[in-house]
Amino acid sequence: MDSAFDNLIRRIRNITRGPRTIINRNELTKAAVLVPIVGRHGAPHLILTKRTMTVAKHKGEISFPGGAREPEDEDEIANALREAHEEIGLNPKQVSVMGLLDDFPTMTGFSVTPVVGWVNSEAALMPDPVEVAEMIELPFSDLQDPAVHELVKLGSEPNGYRFHSYQVSGHVVWGATAGIIYRFLSALNGGNDP
Repeated sequence: MDSAFDNLIRRIRNITRGPRTIINRNELTKAAVLVPIVGRHGAPHLILTKRTMTVAKHKGEISFPGGAREPEDEDEIANALREAHEEIGLNPKQVSVMGLLDDFPTMTGFSVTPVVGWVNSEAALMPDPVEVAEMIELPFSDLQDPAVHELVKLGSEPNGYRFHSYQVSGHVVWGATAGIIYRFLSALNGGNDP
């Protein structure tokens, strides 16, 4: 890893290795996503995917590589790395797992564990064309611009729903993925808005 990223790596390790919120609710399916970070042009980027229109769920949405836990998955890390390998061809040996973020419940019935990993910048990525229409790399600096983020409210209180949304580089990232990004960047910013 590039020494320019040392401070960021330390901060990420601090927030991903401490106590975290774990959601164990029987009605929620356990799942994990990889929050893959890669250094490009001297800056950290998140690797995301745009799902195809032929997948069963979340058609056309932008998401982290991930999915439901399978019986062969030893833990959340194994779950996230397996899914990233299946979806984007990322060899688990090319990922340095940094830790876990708080579990994130979704409206679609999942309890998602985000697994943060630093990806070797020379790792070969080969998206599965059945699942992934496009690979997207978004710089942290773009995601931290307040102009690209909004908290969207649907419905009225108390039964309304709020979700984060990012409109950045011609892409709209919303729902659980945007919520995970928001929590992660807020934690990196000392608990303040990114």
